[in-house]
Amino acid sequence: MDTVLNLSELDDEFIPPPQSQEEYRFLVSLVSSITDFPRMSHQEQDILMRSLDSYECYRQLDQLLRWRIARPERTHTQQLGDYFWLMRVHHTGLDSFDSFIDVAKTSVKALQIPFSSVRLKIMDEILGAENFREHLLLLRAIVDDLEDVSQKVLALERLVLICEKKLFLEGEVEPIYFQILKIAPHNEKARKFRKLQHVHNMEWAEAAEQLKVLAEHTENLQERARHKHELAQLHLYNLNQPGAALEILRPMAIQFPETRHTLIEAFERLELHEELLSALLSFERTSRSPDEAAQFKSRRGNGLLKMGRAQEAAKVFREALQLQPSSLLIHESLVSALLEIGATAQLCDQLESLNDVVQLDSSKKMLAELVERARRIIEIHDTTSKL
Repeated sequence: MDTVLNLSELDDEFIPPPQSQEEYRFLVSLVSSITDFPRMSHQEQDILMRSLDSYECYRQLDQLLRWRIARPERTHTQQLGDYFWLMRVHHTGLDSFDSFIDVAKTSVKALQIPFSSVRLKIMDEILGAENFREHLLLLRAIVDDLEDVSQKVLALERLVLICEKKLFLEGEVEPIYFQILKIAPHNEKARKFRKLQHVHNMEWAEAAEQLKVLAEHTENLQERARHKHELAQLHLYNLNQPGAALEILRPMAIQFPETRHTLIEAFERLELHEELLSALLSFERTSRSPDEAAQFKSRRGNGLLKMGRAQEAAKVFREALQLQPSSLLIHESLVSALLEIGATAQLCDQLESLNDVVQLDSSKKMLAELVERARRIIEIHDTTSKL
């Protein structure tokens, strides 16, 4: 940037039309004082430039700001303030978006302005907080001039948000995320985007690879656990790899209760019955609510029933019903256990207790038929026993 103050460009030609003869004389006097600008103090220069700004003498103000920015004695903070002022002159005063972009690029490259300042001072204050089209053009222009990787990533992430949520340019989102991954391979937002793409295309193995990176490199502990859980679910339900799911979930179940139901299904798929029963008993003791404890008891009862331990299963189902007496599923499971052990008298009582649970008239009719059949079974059983 030229350090020589070019006074030939600051003559009367660039004075805006005055409202009166008196104002004209004042403006001529104001512009004439520019010749003393290099010898003025910083404060005096600011007073003169503010006066030029208020009278819309933007050409003169442009030259003075450029001259002052280029002075070697100017501090970083002073240069930054002058650059923001110069950008405002070009965008608002001279109404030249192209020259505004040129100044923005120069300032970002020269001063490595942090993205927070770009966002607040340039995008929000100069361009306007809702002027997303100009935000887009600005970010595209300056992003390659940001040397710090973290700052460049912030700018690119903002560019994605504008394309996707504000201007609905969805076709431009993918290339930006690929650009982010080139400079920040572990970037969470870009990896999530890639994962969603693979899930949408049912590319489960590729989605798993993205989740592995997220599970390993996400800083927030809760988010990392969520990614691990999602990875385990993908292994269990989409890749049919319950062993891989179990390996991920085993160390998580105590600290992250939301993973427990997936872990239970992995045990069931692998038919690890004893380990399943042990885990369920542990989960019952550390459950977060009576309803959750009832669910774990019910699943433990089903596990016992599958193992042929119907007597124990019936006991567990009764315990579950004490916590969740309106659960039709638990009632049905208890009926199955009672049938298995031949407890016909208890079966009839249990079926009749379902009247308090069943709501539909059709179901009540079916239940009445079951109760009647159970009574006939009892009668046959009693007759056979007497013989």
